[in-house]
Amino acid sequence: MTQDQRRSTSDHLREDSLSLTQVLFQSVAHMGPAQSVNFILLFGFAFAGPALPLSAALALLAVVLIANCVGQLAKQMPSAGGLYSYASSAVGSKGGFMVGWSFLVVELLVPCAYGIVGGVVMQGLLENQFGIAGTWWIWTVALIALFAYLNYRSVELSTDVGVVLGVIEVVIILALAVYMIVVAGDSNTLAVFNPANALEGDWSGVFKGMVFVILAAQGFEAAAPLGEEARNPRRTVPRAILLAALIVGAFYLVAAYGTVMGWGFDRMASYAETPDPWVTLARTFWGVGWILVFFAIMNSVLAGGNAGAIASTRTLYAMGRTNVLPSVLGRTHPVHQTPHVAVLVTAVIAGALALAGGFYWGPVDALGIFGTVITLLALLVYITTCIGCAVYYLRERREEFNPILHGAIPAAATLVLLAPVYFQFNPLPEYPILWGTWFTLVALLAGVAILIFTSLRRQRALDAAQEAFAERENGPSESGPVGPEADETTRREDRR
Repeated sequence: MTQDQRRSTSDHLREDSLSLTQVLFQSVAHMGPAQSVNFILLFGFAFAGPALPLSAALALLAVVLIANCVGQLAKQMPSAGGLYSYASSAVGSKGGFMVGWSFLVVELLVPCAYGIVGGVVMQGLLENQFGIAGTWWIWTVALIALFAYLNYRSVELSTDVGVVLGVIEVVIILALAVYMIVVAGDSNTLAVFNPANALEGDWSGVFKGMVFVILAAQGFEAAAPLGEEARNPRRTVPRAILLAALIVGAFYLVAAYGTVMGWGFDRMASYAETPDPWVTLARTFWGVGWILVFFAIMNSVLAGGNAGAIASTRTLYAMGRTNVLPSVLGRTHPVHQTPHVAVLVTAVIAGALALAGGFYWGPVDALGIFGTVITLLALLVYITTCIGCAVYYLRERREEFNPILHGAIPAAATLVLLAPVYFQFNPLPEYPILWGTWFTLVALLAGVAILIFTSLRRQRALDAAQEAFAERENGPSESGPVGPEADETTRREDRR
């Protein structure tokens, strides 16, 4: 095998290896439906109370609108860079870099957050059942290491894990939600959709609750970075993104309503004070069946952290491949064809952040801080992507421009997202959660600094992202690495 042949193999992902189901559950698993219902919606209930189903309905509308925008770009640009490549083509290389950087920070924090959640859940079980305390960090490190192994070994293995675990958690949580709704009988009511019933001031409480439902839904777009590994990516990836938004968005709506029926409409003020509410509900309605819910939550942690690691490693790979970040990140394993360097970097960063945040603030507060960063950056990325969808079709695909798909829907999505952004800052949260706001600002400033440096030294690398996607409709590429992956000449020039 020649050096060029070895390079085209070692710097190339495994094309046409993933089905629609695998790509779909990359997004579904990324959202971690079971742990999101148990942990993230807990914060939403603190603001919206029994009106959280209304927040969930608005969030469902928002994510479906956003999913349309992401899908419309995905069908034109199947890429491991995902939103990074889309935004680069839509709003220019500099705007694309900031979207890619923000998305990368979000996805690096996802396995970190899931690792902490898993550690907290396991510590709670060991403390309650066996009197063993102080073990959260051991489980956190073990989980992050497992995420890394699955990603290093094979994209098929890691996505298959996501399919199995995703199905398990959705079925178990949905079954309990429906059971509580049925048992509620005559107590079922449409009052949950009245904003006057929110705990914190009518629409204010509803929109603050919506922030956390959107946070729970963050990741529906995680299928996008599999654009170079999916079969028929121009059809598969857009369908997976839209289906994930619909399925999990509707799931959260049913789960939120079931929670109100199970806990009691007039008792929702106490819900957010319970550290593990769905295990409590399962004990009440299913007795020993609470073990199934616990199992679903841990499944959710494993599936979501694994999916987040897939998304972050593919984004690092794409940014390394175009030489915006160190080119070594754009390498893939010669046997497994996985971005092994990016996998290692993701694991190290996620583990370091989880341990540092968990020991300094405590694991629960660290989750709130990291969740704030994820939410703020994700909202900014979504807004930019929606605007970019309209701009791209107006400028680059004018003959395909559809007033509804590429005009009205992106505008509506942007407007819907402005409300939760406003309520993220009005009023500002108290410490330690306010640290999340400052860390978001630091992350954005760091991105600007890297952008300025790259613009001055490696503008060609920034421009490369506009074309870094697979030019294929069906079948594997025969020309080696896709997009403008830097050859040795380009790399030498960039190093100079």
